[in-house]
Order: sequence, then structure tokens, then C-alpha cells
Amino acid sequence: MTIAARKILSTSPVDRLGALNAQIKDLQKSAKILSDEIKGWGEGSHEGDLFSATVANVPGHDSLDGEAMEAKLRELGVDGRWFAKHTKTSKDAVRLTLTDR
Repeated sequence: MTIAARKILSTSPVDRLGALNAQIKDLQKSAKILSDEIKGWGEGSHEGDLFSATVANVPGHDSLDGEAMEAKLRELGVDGRWFAKHTKTSKDAVRLTLTDR
């Protein structure tokens, strides 16, 4: 009996969970391929027969390094130059929102 056939026939929760996790992994790969394709169409609304997708560019954002900030604040006397030096900027991203019709 093949492994695929055993996965289908098994009633063990361990085997069923393993089979589901394998399916999820495959589905996530397929979803990423499709998502990247849709994002490649550019910003805006894109319609299918059953769903619509909205693609929007999401700018990166700044955040403070909390550990460095805490250590420096303990020393007191912090000025604005220090905060500017320890500000991190995240990468820009593209957001895809999918809704049913």
C-alpha cells in the first residue's frame, strides 16, 4: 500500500494531522504563487468570478530599538540625536486583501 493510500485510510489523529499539515504546506506554496502573480498585476482592485482582490503598497515604518532605548534611558540625559541613531525603518511591503463576492 502506498504512503498516500495509508494517509487516506488511517484513522489515527497523529496520521491525520500529519496528512493535513502536508496538505497545508502544499496549499500555502500554491497560494504564494497565485498571490505573487496577483501582486504583479499592480495596485488596484482585481476581479475574479467568485472573489475580488485588492493590491496596495504598504510603506515601511519606523520603530525604536526597545532594548537599546531602555539601556540608554537608564543612564538618563538622552537627546534626540540618540533616538535618531537607533530608529529602524522596516521594508516596504505589498498588501493583498481577498474578499468573497
